[in-house]
Amino acid sequence: MKKYLVSSIALFMASLALQAREVKSLNDGWTFVKGFVKTGPVAGASFGRGPQGDPVTLPHSYNAVDFQTESTYYRGFGTYTRTLDIPETYAGKRIFVKFEGAGSVATVQVNSTFVGEHKGAYNAFTFEITDYVKPGENTLTVVCSNAPTFEVAPFGGDFNIYGGLYRDAWLEVTEPVCISPLYYGSDGVLISQQVTRERAGLSAEIHLSTLTDYEGCEVRVAVKDAAGKVVADTYYNRIFNDVVRCNLAVDRPHLWNGKADPYLYTAVVTLLKDGNEMDRVEENIGFRYYHVDREKGFFLNGQHLKLQGVSRHQDWDGLASALTRENHLTDYDFFDEMGVNSLRLAHYPQAHFMFEEADRRGYVVWEEIPFVGTWVANPAFDDNLELQLREMIAQNYNHPSICFWGLYNEIQAGTDKIVGRLNQVAHEMDPGRLTTCAVYIDSSNEFIPDVMAFNKYYGWYYGKKDDLGPFLDGWHAEHPTAAMGISEYGAGASPKMHVGQYNEEEFTVYDSMGKKHPMERQTDIHRVQWPVIAERDWIWGSYVWNMFDFGASGRFEGDAPNQNDKGLVTIDRKVRKDAFYYYKANWNKAVPTVHLCSREYTDRQEEVTDIIVFTTAPAATLYLNGKKVSQKKTDAYATVEWPSVKLQKGENTVRVVTAQGEESAVWTVR
Repeated sequence: MKKYLVSSIALFMASLALQAREVKSLNDGWTFVKGFVKTGPVAGASFGRGPQGDPVTLPHSYNAVDFQTESTYYRGFGTYTRTLDIPETYAGKRIFVKFEGAGSVATVQVNSTFVGEHKGAYNAFTFEITDYVKPGENTLTVVCSNAPTFEVAPFGGDFNIYGGLYRDAWLEVTEPVCISPLYYGSDGVLISQQVTRERAGLSAEIHLSTLTDYEGCEVRVAVKDAAGKVVADTYYNRIFNDVVRCNLAVDRPHLWNGKADPYLYTAVVTLLKDGNEMDRVEENIGFRYYHVDREKGFFLNGQHLKLQGVSRHQDWDGLASALTRENHLTDYDFFDEMGVNSLRLAHYPQAHFMFEEADRRGYVVWEEIPFVGTWVANPAFDDNLELQLREMIAQNYNHPSICFWGLYNEIQAGTDKIVGRLNQVAHEMDPGRLTTCAVYIDSSNEFIPDVMAFNKYYGWYYGKKDDLGPFLDGWHAEHPTAAMGISEYGAGASPKMHVGQYNEEEFTVYDSMGKKHPMERQTDIHRVQWPVIAERDWIWGSYVWNMFDFGASGRFEGDAPNQNDKGLVTIDRKVRKDAFYYYKANWNKAVPTVHLCSREYTDRQEEVTDIIVFTTAPAATLYLNGKKVSQKKTDAYATVEWPSVKLQKGENTVRVVTAQGEESAVWTVR
């Protein structure tokens, strides 16, 4: 293998026509029938068009309404059908269908003939349909099922498992020889890196597919900087099997450095045959190196970075999981506003666009498979866990934002064998990233991944809010070889429920498993526990549970049934809770913040109340009914507090003034 001159490859890249692969959206033109529409025997998995159904556009979930309106959301079959028009010009081409997500088991047919089945709701999958279609009109049918099964993860969990073709779908048309779309649903290109500030060494693993052989074929790999300049290139023309590996390097790379500088390069992989382009894949990549130190925490490119994270489920009210790019971008705008720099995308692989955007915006990401809540002692279940892990890694391999592969969440003891198997698979496929897990009680399986993290809800489900610090310090001291993070912490909160004072510990004020979820309790727990985390740099990362309220069938808590209300923002993205502004004032100091807590608690029973302000200003002045109460300095955690303020009967005008702005409210004591 030899190098081309950079100038030569640059001219070559500039002269390329449109890539040979044709990609078309399949989002439009579907009909949907709730249920299993069958025209043939189940054993042959033959089910044709069936009833006409309702017209739908992808993304679509058949739980978009019932997960909020029914006591138990629908878990069963849903049948999607559409027409595929195959032009005569596709003769001699290869034709694939790709679905970015289908919940949870999806069976694909073309013209009532079984093509394939995919088990797992959260990864993409691709089937070749070349031999199943004919020129002209064809029928594509997909039957989804989100019913629980002992063969597919997750079997359970404190979140909803939605059904439907809830992500984008695509038709891909290639030449007979192509970069394979069939390698675990990925684009067939995996780029490993060994990076220092002086040099980024890259190893490209390219999966190919052909109907004949690779005679006359050549693979070219080029890396372009953000300005489009080719900075490294290589080629390989001795192809004997379906996998090509080649190496190249970038000297003095511009590092991807999180939110401070999320610089991206582009890798261009081109497959040629007899000098003609057959296929091309382009991927954004970023060069970075990182590690976790047990005593000092997370380091990115040699510099300590405090990972200030949140977790995110992928559902919205009125949509379930059928989110568009606009929905994902809205969520990212919330993350940016609050000053988040790390995401735990729980408890399953989320949309590919989420990782693309994390790359562009500079978020450090923890991504995980849906091994959550329950392990099923079934070899098929273990095989499915491994499949979903392999798919997740292959499909997301090139994203610099992803630093952690999560192997499980809150899985009971006695699972060391399967956790060890998953850990081995992760390191075999991707030696360059760390594995992790989320646990709530000690178990030997927590020491199998490279690093671990705890889900802890002191002050909400058990114990006192002040118990977190002693627990962390004690565990850290007792386990001298383990690196520890916080995977979940927080409390529920209804913006419609309030109490006048924050420090009440009695269950008469709140009930974590019941209806009493005053917003002030959530605020109080976060105010106590974030400083505990912030002051311990050896905690490699922490993740608020959760950024947004989310669907959780069977929960009857707070003011919204079938929801988990631990979010800092409501499920409709319309209300930022008080704790949101606490983190914004602490994590995003470049943006002026002045927030009067409990502002919406307008009709009150209590005459005595705590008045709390979160602000990036150095001080705040309180006025009550037009009279100055006092000015106070902002503490180290962006908070100014006036405890036990006496209100008068009737209306009270509360006004807080800072050098960066002011807020006011009218509170009426009945």
